[in-house]
Amino acid sequence: MTVSTWAATGGRRLGKILRLVYTCCDVPFQSRRGSKPRPPRRPTPAALTLSGIEAASLVKFAYFTDTAPAPGTLLFTAFRRNMPPGVTEFTVRNPVTFFYGIQQTGGLLNIQVRWINPDGMVTRTSDLPMDQSQEGALWTWQVDRLEKRDLTQAGVWVVELLISGHRVGRYPLLVRA
Repeated sequence: MTVSTWAATGGRRLGKILRLVYTCCDVPFQSRRGSKPRPPRRPTPAALTLSGIEAASLVKFAYFTDTAPAPGTLLFTAFRRNMPPGVTEFTVRNPVTFFYGIQQTGGLLNIQVRWINPDGMVTRTSDLPMDQSQEGALWTWQVDRLEKRDLTQAGVWVVELLISGHRVGRYPLLVRA
C-alpha cells in the first residue's frame, strides 16, 4: 500500500477512530481542516451553601435607584466613581430599581428579592441566581426592577434580600401618592 492509497482510505478511518477516542476521553477534537475548535462546555456549578452570617457578610451595598447601569458595565466605587445614584423616595406609578453588589465568592449564589407592599403582602418575588464562578472582579452587581404597573400603593414598601435562603437585609422605600 502506498502512502497515497493509505491517505485516501485508511486516513479517513484513522481520523474517525481518533475522533471516537477523543470523544470518549472528553478531549476536545480539533480538526486540521481550518475549522475553529469549539470551546469546552463548562458545567454550571452547584449553588454555595452558606450560613446566615456568611450570607450577610457578602452584601457590599444595596439601595434604590431610578437609573440602572447598562448590563455588563464595569462600576467603580472610589476613583472614577460611576455608581448609580441612590434614591430614597419615589411616587406611585413610577418604576423602581433595587441595585445591589455582592462580594466575590467564586461560585453560584441563590439570590431572591421580595417586594413587600405597605399592607405587608409580598407583591413580587424574583429568583436571581448569581454565577460568580467565571468572574474576576472583587464584587458583582445585579438589579431587580419593580415596574410602574406594580407600584400602585403609597406608603412604606420594603425589599427583602435573601442569599442562600437567609434574609440578609430589609430595605425600606417611601412611595408618595
